Amino acid sequence: MSRDGEAVLIPPKDLETLVVLVESAGHIVEKGELLEKVWPGVYIEEGNLARRIFNLRQVLGESPDGSKFIETIPKRGYRFVGAVRDQGEEASSSAVASLISDQPQHVENDYKKRFWLIALGTLVIVSAIYVTLRLHPTRTASPQRVMLAVLPFENLSGSPNEDYFADGLTQEMIAQLGQVQPAKLGVIARTSTVRYKHTAEPIVQIGQELGVAYVLEGSVRRSGDRVRITAQLIQAAQQTHIWAETYERSLDDVLNIQREIAGKITTSLSIELLPAGARSDASRPVHLDSYDKYLLGLHELGRGTRESVAKAIQYFQEGIAKDPNNARLYAALSEAYEAATTYYSSPSEVMPKAKDAALKAVELDPNLANAHVKLGDARLFYDWDWSAAEKEYRLALEINPSLPDAQLGYADYLATIGRFDEALSRVQQAYLYDPLAVESRNEALWIYYFSGRMPETIDQCHKSIELEPAAGTPYAVLAIAYAQLGKHSETLQAAEEAVRVASNPSALATTASALAHVGAKTRAHQVLDQALQNAKEHYVCRYLVAAAYTELGENEEALQSLQEAFAQRST
Repeated sequence: MSRDGEAVLIPPKDLETLVVLVESAGHIVEKGELLEKVWPGVYIEEGNLARRIFNLRQVLGESPDGSKFIETIPKRGYRFVGAVRDQGEEASSSAVASLISDQPQHVENDYKKRFWLIALGTLVIVSAIYVTLRLHPTRTASPQRVMLAVLPFENLSGSPNEDYFADGLTQEMIAQLGQVQPAKLGVIARTSTVRYKHTAEPIVQIGQELGVAYVLEGSVRRSGDRVRITAQLIQAAQQTHIWAETYERSLDDVLNIQREIAGKITTSLSIELLPAGARSDASRPVHLDSYDKYLLGLHELGRGTRESVAKAIQYFQEGIAKDPNNARLYAALSEAYEAATTYYSSPSEVMPKAKDAALKAVELDPNLANAHVKLGDARLFYDWDWSAAEKEYRLALEINPSLPDAQLGYADYLATIGRFDEALSRVQQAYLYDPLAVESRNEALWIYYFSGRMPETIDQCHKSIELEPAAGTPYAVLAIAYAQLGKHSETLQAAEEAVRVASNPSALATTASALAHVGAKTRAHQVLDQALQNAKEHYVCRYLVAAAYTELGENEEALQSLQEAFAQRST
């Protein structure tokens, strides 16, 4: 199809999802029914369906009254609420013939007619409104920068217990490529590419969704002290293979394999590698037991639960005991300690440990970007040393600007000192390299909120919810943003959704603030009490508790909570 004379492509699975919804326009389509019709006979995680809906909402935009064409029915499914018109079979034939050219000849005529009618209705709607295919329009950080995504390496070892090795190799490959020539090569973060694990989506669709020109995919098989790694570089738009290579060597040569793959990629894309001395661990030998602990820790850290973070800390500590001069282990340990503040520990408990680990990592390897990020976080969120934090974030960005944590950390610093325009520009850079990550978006919501841009905050909350409908923080921030605008009914609705899905007490405390702000003080007390009850097992930000008490007019309790917030180094 086209708009204003310019061709517009809709990924196949997005179109199939829309066809099913339009076919039942005005009626609820259960999630299970959608999954079965779009991916018949194949197990697909529900997150893939949520992403299809998110993409379609970006394409369809809003109706003239500001409502969405696709309505979410909590815990059930979705409903298409736009109007569909029959434009006639003759007109529809030319408009959608290409869409069904690959359909079997034996398909019944009435089904064909129905499909054509639905497809035409879809085209009428789509061509009448603003089109965007992904979270953000296609863009690059600079005219010369090539964008690349590393898809999750497939585990061919025959045992799910070896998944951690393939996942760790993927993450290391991303880190390696992010530093080879940061001015010319941008690399998508693992938190966005992990969604494509065990899916069969076409490379062209993945390229469109992530905004990349090239994709690296591969597999790994480990057997004893040997490893076999296959990698291939693909041009996404044409789905053409640039090169493919297989490496079968001793396990202790795995870092050299990663460097060789990085070299092949940069050569293929006519990008000159940085000198070996400027890259981390350029010639450091691999300590196999320690490397195994490192990959196990990364795997657990990526799961993002209280128990998995504790396991990750244990694995990294065990790795350090075996190889005490490994900077990557210290940087990963710092990241794990910092992650613990999200789930069950206050900053005063774990941030000193995170800071010490980051300092050791930087001492051992000054060219390790994520170590500088973690040290910057400690300086910003624990030491409250703004200038020291800025220094670390800038160093990280010089080494690897593709690192979303570096972009977001610098955005947090800029927001802290009131430079919100610059902060939000950095947020957009983080989205460029990590377009589908929920955690990154949740963190950025606070920057939008404290900038005072309530309409933008609301818009960003909706985008986060579309990516992950079960995330509590976006609903909580949505409620408080609506409250600031005085939208009473919208605040109550968002607050109840937050209470329904929120798993952390900090989100509940924010929800209580929103409720109190619009005068629903009885309900605010109930939600705040629930947050404090949950705080017996999970970390709750006492600053947010103080804000809730302030909205309730209970100043003595607010002051006490602020004192607790200061003691826990709450931010």
